[in-house]
Amino acid sequence: MDAMTASAILAEQLAARGLYVTKRHDGALSVTNPLHPLVGEVVTTQGDGYITDYGYEIGEHGDEHGTADRVAFLLGLPRPRLPEQPAERRPEVAA
Repeated sequence: MDAMTASAILAEQLAARGLYVTKRHDGALSVTNPLHPLVGEVVTTQGDGYITDYGYEIGEHGDEHGTADRVAFLLGLPRPRLPEQPAERRPEVAA
């Protein structure tokens, strides 16, 4: 996967989480929290991964889903509630 394709996939994943994404002329993604527009981050591709404007490695190509989760967390976006999973039943042991 090339950097342009990976960046486009990441942009879609970020937008799906409710973040506001703008593609910059240099290929970087400017991402902001729509609830707090002054809270944002710039994510660029470097090698086989993604790096923030502050130099933090935030993810790698092929894991855009996880990378988008981490960016959303950094920007303070609330996590959606996951449906409760049924408790796993364990076999009873005779004493």
